[in-house]
Amino acid sequence: MKNSKKTLTAVGAVACAAMMCVPFAACTKNEGSAEAVSFVSMDINPSIELTLDKNDRVISVYGANEDAQVLLYGENGITGEKVEAAVAKITDLAVELGYLDKDNTVIQTSVTSLKSGAEQLLDKVNAKIMATAGDKQLSVSCTGEQAYSLLRKLDSLKAQYPDSTAIQSLTPERLKLVISATEDGEISIEAAAKMNDEQLVKYVSEAHAQVKEYATEAYNKAKSVADGAYEKAVSAATDGIYTTYYTLKHPAGAYSGMAYGGFKTGATATRVLADTLYYAEKVSEYPLDEAQISAVSEALGLGTDVSALKNSDGEITVKSIEAYADKAFKNSNAAAELEEVKARLTEALGEAETQIQQKVDEISAQYQTELEAIKSAMDGVAESINALGALVPPAVKEQFTAMVNDFKEVSEEVVNIVKDGKITSEEVRALSKKLDEKAAAVLVKIEGELTEEELKEVKELQDKALEKLSSAKKQYDDAVAKAESEAQKKLAELKAQRESK
Repeated sequence: MKNSKKTLTAVGAVACAAMMCVPFAACTKNEGSAEAVSFVSMDINPSIELTLDKNDRVISVYGANEDAQVLLYGENGITGEKVEAAVAKITDLAVELGYLDKDNTVIQTSVTSLKSGAEQLLDKVNAKIMATAGDKQLSVSCTGEQAYSLLRKLDSLKAQYPDSTAIQSLTPERLKLVISATEDGEISIEAAAKMNDEQLVKYVSEAHAQVKEYATEAYNKAKSVADGAYEKAVSAATDGIYTTYYTLKHPAGAYSGMAYGGFKTGATATRVLADTLYYAEKVSEYPLDEAQISAVSEALGLGTDVSALKNSDGEITVKSIEAYADKAFKNSNAAAELEEVKARLTEALGEAETQIQQKVDEISAQYQTELEAIKSAMDGVAESINALGALVPPAVKEQFTAMVNDFKEVSEEVVNIVKDGKITSEEVRALSKKLDEKAAAVLVKIEGELTEEELKEVKELQDKALEKLSSAKKQYDDAVAKAESEAQKKLAELKAQRESK
């Protein structure tokens, strides 16, 4: 007997297995947790973000840069505590590790809250920070003026999206939330900017709660590569099972099985490609060349000694320069001269970013062949489906035609993505999500036509397929373990260096 309300969990399980450690994956959503209603930002540097529940208790803490990850590494007594205790602990650590000292006494704070009393919450946070630092014999001040790098980002976005009302209406405080929401690359800046505060705070809180404390940029990149390789292996082993099984059981509806396999395989391939492009696009992470460094040094008046601009890997990047500038500018009292320095630095960084972006575009163009190969594979599926047109009963002819048109639509979208000579992760990720949605829609039809026993058999076949991936799974586990070990070692070493000063 058929049951149209049956739900098969095998595909969901497979998807989670393939993306088991992706920080923001929907499969690992923090169900049942307290709901976040406030977002608190502390830019010392380190840059630390907290989300709070309605009682001002910390739900999540997130290190938004490497210094923050070093500060938070191995620490307890923040998540689950009242916000006063949490900011006191963070301030204590910042002083003990030398982030807060006589040369860095200004902390930039902001609060976004869905409940009334946001200003009082900010006052409470600021008062606790200053009192805690005072107990350490250090006089600090808190300001609502946001970091140079954030304001530069805001100006850049508004210039990039002149017709976007959501972007044009962004404030620096709201931009912090938007940037935090887009850290995983799953949603674009413009999409995040269109969210309301409630959606943003909830999204950020759930995302931060899942981020590992050792998730450095290097770890995330290495894990993304491992995820992609394993996800492709899982997809190859399991996604075609529905195509084969459904075709055998329901030959008249073979086109549905083919469509599911085509959409699902395409979704996986484009998702992996989007992740690869996402890390390639990080302009702020690329080392600058000598000419670019010289222009920045001249803008800042540093002369030949540019060691202060280096990151923990000994490289000078836009990101490391902004980290230096954020700290230097907020602690400077030379207002008029400072604005001139900022203008010169903004010009120098803008020129460097333009040059790096040109190289990034060249890198992204190299993936055109890969994207066209995905398109070619899906075109092949569409041709196979189309060949079954004469066998399709009149009752489902309209549905069949719509499915064929879906594949044509995807082909046209790929053409649009590559026609300007560059490919972006945002475009490819949007395509992947569209393919996932189309696959899910076909799966509903398939599941509705299979019996409970048949669905059980499909799951058993998928489980057996996964069992045969022991070698791929070991490679995945080894790669992730290595990335985790290297990230933890680096953070521990950086923290030990701080503690020994």
